[in-house]
Amino acid sequence: MKVCVTPREGLYQVLAAVFNAFEREPAIAELGVLKGENALRMQQTFAPESLMLVDSWSADSQKAYSPFETLPAWVSPPETFAYYYGGPLDDPATWERLYQNCIDKFVDQPNVQIVRKDSHSAYEDVRQRIAGRGLDLLYVDASHQYEYVLRDLLTWQDLVRPDGVMMLNDCCYSRKGAMQNLGVLEALVNFLKRSDFVPVAMTNTDFSDVVLVRKGSYMIEAIDTALANSDVPFVELPPQLLGAARVVNGHHRANLSFC
Repeated sequence: MKVCVTPREGLYQVLAAVFNAFEREPAIAELGVLKGENALRMQQTFAPESLMLVDSWSADSQKAYSPFETLPAWVSPPETFAYYYGGPLDDPATWERLYQNCIDKFVDQPNVQIVRKDSHSAYEDVRQRIAGRGLDLLYVDASHQYEYVLRDLLTWQDLVRPDGVMMLNDCCYSRKGAMQNLGVLEALVNFLKRSDFVPVAMTNTDFSDVVLVRKGSYMIEAIDTALANSDVPFVELPPQLLGAARVVNGHHRANLSFC
């Protein structure tokens, strides 16, 4: 697993180069879209054959934030993050604004399909839309709570082509992440034990991104070669250390530690 000194966009450039080398115009799906900013980056970087954006844009999505009626002292209440969402998280108007903001980014872009459902409810809809095609890239960024992330990974892996790629966001331990009750890293470690996917690259950033491919896929060598020939600095670690990833914040930047 290569730990790369680059933001998510740097890995997008590497993956785009790999898809181009194999003359693949990728079919992409993103689970968890919110403002559509990451979706727009993928649209611009990959020029995909299709881009399916799955999000409920609903205040109900916050019900999964914690299973406890009273939040534990180490978890911040959802309203703490209202600034990021542009309004109260329990107000439907906040989510309608986010939905409209996303739609406005993709006017007159016919390859983009928006599925306004939560990731679990949308699975069958997307499966039918890509029947016989499969996904070249699945970006998982919906609910970040452990059980929901694990369900997304175990369910949606079946729609990823044998030589396709999965990416996850917010896949590390940090104090900020713990305050948001994030369970992405723990869910991924569990998923890797249950599946034939392996991590091949990770960003050395706060709220890290991780790239997964299947064991035996030619994409392992292709991504390794693309990274080795890019200007992205990296260090290679055994993938078994992934579960130890934690953010260490310095005066100038965040770094990952595996100790």
